[in-house]
Amino acid sequence: MNFTECVDNVVAWLDDVCKEIELKVPDDYLNDDDYNVATTHPAAFPLYVPGKDRLPPNVAAPIPSVCAQLMEGSDDLKEGKRILKIRLCLSCWNPGTHSDGTYMPRKNEEALGGYSYYRLSEGSSQTYKRNMNGWKDAFNFADLILRKLEKEEYINGLRLVKESDIKFGLFTEDGNIWDYYPYWHNWITFDLETGITPMVPTAYEDLI
Repeated sequence: MNFTECVDNVVAWLDDVCKEIELKVPDDYLNDDDYNVATTHPAAFPLYVPGKDRLPPNVAAPIPSVCAQLMEGSDDLKEGKRILKIRLCLSCWNPGTHSDGTYMPRKNEEALGGYSYYRLSEGSSQTYKRNMNGWKDAFNFADLILRKLEKEEYINGLRLVKESDIKFGLFTEDGNIWDYYPYWHNWITFDLETGITPMVPTAYEDLI
């Protein structure tokens, strides 16, 4: 399997995973109680996250998204195996708590678990609260992908190398976690294995 097929196969797998979560669509001009909350399934991209002017027609925004990057590879010529080191870059946007789609807990002894949930009413002074809890969206997104990864043996024909660790974390710079509020980012890395496609030298093609 060649490089482009490998990356495309990972992106196709991520497309299916992303259908199981919805995250907020960014609006850099309205990020307070005037924001009309819109959500979408994260998009899956190969190698790079495109700018707004280069988006595919069916994608609402560059973020929320997950980008599959081929960081490094190695070929074992004796065994005929190729190992690909994949990094997933997850991105989301969340400036705080909006009432739309937000449910708050309330003690209720008759409810399962002792709590029931109510939706914040429109026009309430509690409809929006700016906070730094957007990181939870990023971690929930990562949790979903990790749960799916850990159950897989193959990702569209590529073997998940379970002998190697699946790693995850936050992007850092000089030892400090990125702070691009209200944007939130994290990463996941893992190894995939595929076979090496043999190349027939041109000079010997007629002899085979």
